[in-house]
Amino acid sequence: VFACDCDEPKITEKFIESEFVANVTILKIYPNQINEQGYKADIKINELFKGERLKSIYVYGRSDNGIGSSCDIYIPTKTKLVAYARKNKDGNYGIGMCSGLLYLNKTNQKRQKRELEILKTLKENKINRTDKITYLEKSKLRKNLEQFKGIKLEKNFGIYEITFESDLTIKSVTEISGFTDPIDQKLIKIIEQTEWISNDKGVDNYNKIYIPLSLT
Repeated sequence: VFACDCDEPKITEKFIESEFVANVTILKIYPNQINEQGYKADIKINELFKGERLKSIYVYGRSDNGIGSSCDIYIPTKTKLVAYARKNKDGNYGIGMCSGLLYLNKTNQKRQKRELEILKTLKENKINRTDKITYLEKSKLRKNLEQFKGIKLEKNFGIYEITFESDLTIKSVTEISGFTDPIDQKLIKIIEQTEWISNDKGVDNYNKIYIPLSLT
């Protein structure tokens, strides 16, 4: 028996790679069609963060909660969650075990609050582009941020936009939602010194990513 193997994606990573992101409630689920690896679920959109308004999404799993693959999921009606959905080859907007879903319930409320605040900030700043390329920071960003531990701030996160050249050197860093000067300027200088790799060698000029930083 093998567990479903996928790393938890970062908030901004799963946001940018998805075509549809919303706080939704599952209203109704439909039986799997023959030879289908998922099932249709009608949804109510509580808040839309990205994409068009959908009435239903596609869930990779079994609608009867039966035994399937280790990556199958079952989402019962009345469940509230943040859905990060990608359009598949059939034109359906699908979610699954590895989508980075955020279930809105009585557990992990601190994480829920932070993630919803970040999504609202991205929405307010009209950040709605989609990019399937995965980027990975390979230097010492986390270590360089340790100097800020213990400082008192009104906010618990900031978001910064990195624009890359075609060779993944950094062209510019822009504050989207920061803390206060001079902290923001120090953070931008640190980010400017980071090094990145991607899963795509054909990166166009000026591709952008968004990184949330927590200093607490």
